[in-house]
This record gives sequence, structure tokens and C-alpha cells, in this order.
Amino acid sequence: MGAQMPAELRATLNRSHPPEWAIGCPLPYCQAKPGTPCRSPRGRAVPLGVHPSRADAYATTLAA
Repeated sequence: MGAQMPAELRATLNRSHPPEWAIGCPLPYCQAKPGTPCRSPRGRAVPLGVHPSRADAYATTLAA
């Protein structure tokens, strides 16, 4: 248990949020604002923090 954590893993753990949070969620029932996590229709946090459609919309903005 005393092994050092690789720098690449440490960098991903210290990141405050996924890059997809730079845009708002396009789903009408979520409507998460930029910088906030996505929510399910019942108000629970989505396990990965983003809906797949938000990740797709973010990828589209990078490609443009």
C-alpha cells in the first residue's frame, strides 16, 4: 500500500470536473448549466457526471 501513484493518474484525480462541463447539457429534462453536473429526471447525479448527449455536443464544439 506504500507505492507511489503515477503522475498521470494523480493528474486525472485532481481535475475538478470533466471537460464536458464547459457547455450546458442539451437535454430538456436536465438543463445543467456550464460548470455543473448533469442530473437524472428525478434529480439524482448522473454516475459519470455528464449525459452522453452532452459529451457528444462537447465533441462537436471541439471539431468545429
